[in-house]
Amino acid sequence: MKKGLSVLLCLMMVFLATGCSPSQEVAKGIMVPGTYTGSGQGFYLGEDVQVSVTVDENSILDIEVSRDNGESPTILQSVIDKMVPRIIEHQSVYVDTITGATASSGAVRHAVIDALTKALEAGGSDASAISVFQKEIDKVTDVTETINTEVLVVGTGGSGTAAAMRAAEILHGADPDNVQALAIDKAGKYGGTSSHTTEMFAVNPPKFQQEHNKGKDYMDKAGMRQAWLEYTEGDAKMDIVDLLLDNSGRALDWLIYEHDFKFATPMRGFTEEDIYECKYQYLPNDIAYNKDSIGKYFDGIYEDFIALGGEYMLETEAYELIYDDATNTVKGVKARSYDGTEYEIYADAVILATGGFAGSGEMTTKYLSNEYYPLKGEWKMYGMKQNDGKIIEDAIEKGAGTYNIGMCPIVHMAGTPTFLTQFEKHEVPGETGFFTGRPAVWSPADIPLNMVVAGDSLAVDTEGKRFAAETNLMMLDPWKAGPYYYSIWSNDQVQRIKEEGFTKEWIGLPVGLEFLGYQYPIPRNTPLPEIDEVLQAGIDADFVFKADTLTELAELINADPTTLEQTVAAYNGYCDAGNDPEFGKPADYLEKLGEGPYYAIVGAPYCYSTCGGLDIDINFNVLQVDGKTPVNGLYAIGTDSIGVLFTEKKPYVTYGGAAQGWAYTSGYLCGEIVAKSVIE
Repeated sequence: MKKGLSVLLCLMMVFLATGCSPSQEVAKGIMVPGTYTGSGQGFYLGEDVQVSVTVDENSILDIEVSRDNGESPTILQSVIDKMVPRIIEHQSVYVDTITGATASSGAVRHAVIDALTKALEAGGSDASAISVFQKEIDKVTDVTETINTEVLVVGTGGSGTAAAMRAAEILHGADPDNVQALAIDKAGKYGGTSSHTTEMFAVNPPKFQQEHNKGKDYMDKAGMRQAWLEYTEGDAKMDIVDLLLDNSGRALDWLIYEHDFKFATPMRGFTEEDIYECKYQYLPNDIAYNKDSIGKYFDGIYEDFIALGGEYMLETEAYELIYDDATNTVKGVKARSYDGTEYEIYADAVILATGGFAGSGEMTTKYLSNEYYPLKGEWKMYGMKQNDGKIIEDAIEKGAGTYNIGMCPIVHMAGTPTFLTQFEKHEVPGETGFFTGRPAVWSPADIPLNMVVAGDSLAVDTEGKRFAAETNLMMLDPWKAGPYYYSIWSNDQVQRIKEEGFTKEWIGLPVGLEFLGYQYPIPRNTPLPEIDEVLQAGIDADFVFKADTLTELAELINADPTTLEQTVAAYNGYCDAGNDPEFGKPADYLEKLGEGPYYAIVGAPYCYSTCGGLDIDINFNVLQVDGKTPVNGLYAIGTDSIGVLFTEKKPYVTYGGAAQGWAYTSGYLCGEIVAKSVIE
């Protein structure tokens, strides 16, 4: 009763003060003061993000975001630190999302809208009154600032962080009162992909193995070098591979003993051929939901960086090189802040550490090659989507050369291109999600996700041909079809799943099922009576196709009907014979397709990053298209230049952590080289 009176009094006060009738003001949005809860869907489908929003009659006073969910802690924290204060400042949920935290930003935005809607409803306001808090935020349009520094690092992932830190150490040693090292990043947090991966490649770190292995080498470096040479068929720049093999151990020691990173003793890679103990996992490594700990390592190294006089700017995107064509010299970059402020940043040396270009469908379509595999097109990303290669493209347009830019991206998993959320969730008693640490849940919504990586399926490329053993689609080989493929199922197989569930064990690690969707495999031998409804939802979402005949199915997926029919006939023959002469799939997983109707489910390899990039020499100078002449003042590290280690004929190596090993090692070496050059 008292609550109702307070609302009435509030409305009457508005009427007396403004001359508006209560009904007119209701449309503008009156809230009952208090704290309201809301929820929004983030990256983790198993659990919503919860917020508490405190309001008075017409404004947001406070927003508190619960951290008790499955979002990555460091990513969610960047939203809490940056986006939430802006919502309160501008009284609008239409502030920009935080780059590098898009899903978590969206979750918080929708949760705040949910809470505000409840507050408005409590005040008797119409649903349209939420528009009061949906104002567009004006950007700065007439401010340009000039910054001068000696070393500018573009990107604050593993490579950029290492480069900036090492440069600051060298500059500080030369002149403690004049350290001019600046790192910028378009994301709202530092660490990039390196703060969300698992391990680092390194070869025989001297201090570490002295402490943990009685000074003995963990692995045969010469043997790995030969294996690397053979794998890349002579296409890699072996002098730069040698830089990695000879210095990655030093870089690991530097992270551990100078900057308090923690790594476990080394492990071997993914396959039987990977006999080298070179994979160092971040500690703690007994859990996979260790990203908060990794985030603290980056917090520590940036504290060290600032203590030496270094500076960094987040939410600041470099979009163009300042290039003097007459002298072939890069003199800095043009950059833009999240609020629209323009910067011209001049530097003696510019180090590109932007994370590759997998976030740009235009660039992956333009630069990836179809010579060996059908790689052109837009790829799904699990990594940092802000890595869109904008400054790499600008460097190329200004005459920079590339090296193996057309090679396959780094792919560790496959799934569906989108996910369903409208089906019931089931908690798995006593289990926690491997990568979330939250109570494990599964949902029938993930039936298509499980189907596209199932070993007993038939998978075809866009032409309707098999491209790999389906038992390898979970992890090793889904990239061979290009940006997407199709998993083909017959009606009798679907009915079997309805009655018996998924019955086959996963071969290898169920990586995609632990990273994507509800992040837990549907328990084996669990009947799934909802499968028809789920597949129809997939059809409605345009990633599942259904037809009565194979001919009709081929037409739906734009494949040649004859090719698809021949593929199915050949595969059914392998199933009858119990032998797969094409790809050697184990006989236990050879299950033939029966009669229609037939289903095609879109499968998508998910990549962390591109591999190929800019061409460099052993000093990390970016080279012109002639492959010899350095672009003065421009350097590239990490995945912006990792192509020099590989070949376009084959994918990224499977030793474990090679990209991150190159990131830290190239950053460590380049930061030192560049700092010494500007001192001289």
